[in-house]
Amino acid sequence: MPQNSPYTFEICAESPAAIAASAAFADRIELCGALDVGGVTPDIGMMEFAASLGVETHVLIRTRSGDFTMSSDDITVAIHSIRTARELGLKGIVIGAERNGALDRKAMDAMIRAADGLDVTLHRVVDVVDDPEAAVDIAVDLGATRILTSGGTRSAEQGIEGLNRLHAKAAGRIEIMAGSGVNSANLPLLMENTPITAFHASCSQQTPLGTRYAEVGLGQTKREFDPLEAEKIASILRAKLPEPAGQ
Repeated sequence: MPQNSPYTFEICAESPAAIAASAAFADRIELCGALDVGGVTPDIGMMEFAASLGVETHVLIRTRSGDFTMSSDDITVAIHSIRTARELGLKGIVIGAERNGALDRKAMDAMIRAADGLDVTLHRVVDVVDDPEAAVDIAVDLGATRILTSGGTRSAEQGIEGLNRLHAKAAGRIEIMAGSGVNSANLPLLMENTPITAFHASCSQQTPLGTRYAEVGLGQTKREFDPLEAEKIASILRAKLPEPAGQ
């Protein structure tokens, strides 16, 4: 697996092809399903496949699409998925829950206890709570390693101001990772205008489905991993590496 140090490149992958291809470019992957609805927990087969490849894998724990409010049943299912990820030897989990506009500490604490030492990323729930900066303090208190955020907007490119605020609030206590709409075209802008060194991208594109699928209501496009885009992002990050001493 490449090291884009001092930058970190995380690819969110939802297919076996994306997982396998990501290994050549990414420092880690976020494994998920159904990216078109913001991502949900992948099935156990996908977890096993990622584990078999030895790619550093952090699993999205989200029982359903829609909002990030979790019922007791959602939490029960999430805990089961977390235990499965841990038993398979995967490296981390990506979680988040909110209630009434604030992080749901009860749900978060239950999932982190189930993680039992796995690396924890707080997902973009931080972009929908009333006070994102307070959420940073809570994430630190709960023991999370990083926060994935767009800076509170539709995309990281639009959220540069918010990304800078959250990075300042984190003050080295927790990593802030920029995500949502990150691509090779806007990555240099993010690198030049924020101190952030961790970036999250899907490196995917929508391609047309055959008409027979559209005719029976099964959709008009499919999401496919774009290895050329992943290579471009990795190349941009590596180009910013410091030269070895004596060069």
